[in-house]
Amino acid sequence: MTKRNQTLFDKRDNVRDLAVDNTTPRYVCQVEACGGDCMSQMAIHLCLPRLTTFLHDVMGVFKKQSSLRPTQCYVTIVPADEMEQQLREKIASQKASIANLPTLASIVDETGLTSPETKARAQLIKELSDNDEQLELLLESKRVTAVVRLQDELHPPVDTEDCPICLETIKHVNCMTMTRLFCCGGWICKQCSNERSAQRKAEGFDEMYRNKCPLCREKMPKKGDYKELGTMILKHANKGRAWAQAKLGMWYFNGMHDFALDRDKGLQLLKQAADQRDPDGLLELALVYNGEPLERDESKYVNYLKEAADLGHQSAQRMLGISYKECSNEKENRHYTTLAASQGDLNACGMLGAYFIYAECGLTKSLVLAKHYSEKNSEDELSAYILSLALFQLGLERYDGFLEIPGYSPIPTILFCARKAQESELLPIKGEATELISMIETKEKSHCANCRKEAEGSSFKRCVRCLGAWYCGKECQVQHWKAGHKVDCTERHQLIQR
Repeated sequence: MTKRNQTLFDKRDNVRDLAVDNTTPRYVCQVEACGGDCMSQMAIHLCLPRLTTFLHDVMGVFKKQSSLRPTQCYVTIVPADEMEQQLREKIASQKASIANLPTLASIVDETGLTSPETKARAQLIKELSDNDEQLELLLESKRVTAVVRLQDELHPPVDTEDCPICLETIKHVNCMTMTRLFCCGGWICKQCSNERSAQRKAEGFDEMYRNKCPLCREKMPKKGDYKELGTMILKHANKGRAWAQAKLGMWYFNGMHDFALDRDKGLQLLKQAADQRDPDGLLELALVYNGEPLERDESKYVNYLKEAADLGHQSAQRMLGISYKECSNEKENRHYTTLAASQGDLNACGMLGAYFIYAECGLTKSLVLAKHYSEKNSEDELSAYILSLALFQLGLERYDGFLEIPGYSPIPTILFCARKAQESELLPIKGEATELISMIETKEKSHCANCRKEAEGSSFKRCVRCLGAWYCGKECQVQHWKAGHKVDCTERHQLIQR
């Protein structure tokens, strides 16, 4: 691939063969997606071992975040170091031009929050903030890449295989990256499995292929038919296949799926899988020695967990990071948590979000990275609180404390995330989220979001879609909507997807 390459991809085209080797320099992809008369742009700062998965994800991002339905994707691939230099130069230029302009506070004092002058100044701030955010994400991607490279040097991947359906290279084959087919013992990657599930729900299979294995074409057992599943797995376990021994061992040890509880037999099968260095078997064996139901054996727990983590199992990496945190080993905690997050472990992403906002685990405080990682795990109550806190502090820093500028207000999203955090069973998180909500709502409902009229005795009516703005009347609500609240206001169940 050339140093700089711009290509037009149509979503109907087959892009399976377009790949960036693991040995090539790191790249940044700038993307423009076109659909009809619409165009949207985004920059993705990632280490790209494969372009196929990236393009698949890009199309999904555009479909999620806007009404755009792209039919074409322009991808510009630029070396990361070159992109970093471009961003630094752009940021320096923007800061120099903004320094000669009136401050946002002075413009708001003269013209008000909803004036065109205020919105123009806020747009300049947003553009600068977006570039700052891109630069910080690029630098973080370099840190993550360095961690992954170090891990690969210390523990070279030993179970790398290609998915038999899409031929995508799976760096670490385990239950988190693939779906096992119990009939023939083969596997397909998670992406292919999800696509097949979606196609099956849409009844897109020909009758001759329905409910059949995509590899051996044998009839697959019905969901929940553990008797037939057990028979298939037992057949593979008797042949000495580690994955089947691990699965069967877990079922015997816990008495699951109509298998009689037999801890000795289950433990024996798990040890057989672990002896073959099966990542899933090693992780299950580690959990056995974690104190339930057997007596906790710290040494065996950590040893088996580390072996599974070094074989690339993302759940083991996250758990090992937690184990190192408990013994105050920041370096190893940071290392394994980053590895798990780099493979998409949502809980590990949430942990990094907390580390960045509180400057823990040897990481420098970064609201941008706290927001970035906590967004990935925003269904979790703690991550939702971290996200609300990061958005709140970022808004105060970027807009000089003015969080209510129409079209640039993070208040609806902050309130939504904080309300999500209120569902937490952890009392400190629940209490802090409640305090944040109370502080924002007390201020916001004291005046009309549009005309700034103060509420005298009577309470104003709030926006029923986002619950983040109050109005003295219908006229002000319509004016505020047109002024930019339509950008900030999103139905509550959609806010987290933004």
